[in-house]
Amino acid sequence: MLAALSYDDDRPLNLGSLAVVVAVHLLALWGILAASKIAPEAAAPKPLYVSFIETTAPEPVKPPEPPPPEPPRPVEQPKPKPLITTTATAPAPNAIEAPPEPVEPEPLPPIQAAPPPSPVAAPEPVVEPPRFDLAYLNNPPPAYPQRSRQLGEEGTVKLLVNVSATGSVLSVSVQQSSGFPRLDEAAKMAVRRWRFTPSKRGDVAVAGVASVPIIFNLPK
Repeated sequence: MLAALSYDDDRPLNLGSLAVVVAVHLLALWGILAASKIAPEAAAPKPLYVSFIETTAPEPVKPPEPPPPEPPRPVEQPKPKPLITTTATAPAPNAIEAPPEPVEPEPLPPIQAAPPPSPVAAPEPVVEPPRFDLAYLNNPPPAYPQRSRQLGEEGTVKLLVNVSATGSVLSVSVQQSSGFPRLDEAAKMAVRRWRFTPSKRGDVAVAGVASVPIIFNLPK
């Protein structure tokens, strides 16, 4: 490919410069032709050579084995207590054993005789109080005071009479008043002359106390 020449201001062309330009163009053209010749050779594919190399197949990788399970812990059992053993010392040969000393038995306490049974006390006999209500005693009733009749005084007097072992009256006192002194005094005077059956403890006559009621009633 040739470059076009230009002329500036109609100046005469320098021959040296023209020669350089032509030389450059020639070199460029030669390069193009040389490349076209080399290109087919370079474009030809080179044959591929494949060779098989025998190789041993790698052994399969085994997976790692799981760790063995932990053995169970042994249960600690209580240690048996050591038996206490006593070693008997053998007597020395030709040793004379002394006989054991006799042990005196402890004296037994004296046997105390059982106390004799206490005698059973006989029950005390029942004491019967003196009696005055017997018919054969002939005890007269007290006289009704005249003044008490006029005033209409009535009531019951209880007398406490101490009787001897022979049945006679030792003393008379008012245990409960009738409310009227005249009636009380008339009752006491009458009972002082009475006779009583004495009190008895079993079959024995003893002194006793009798309660004697005296009733004063006016006729209606």
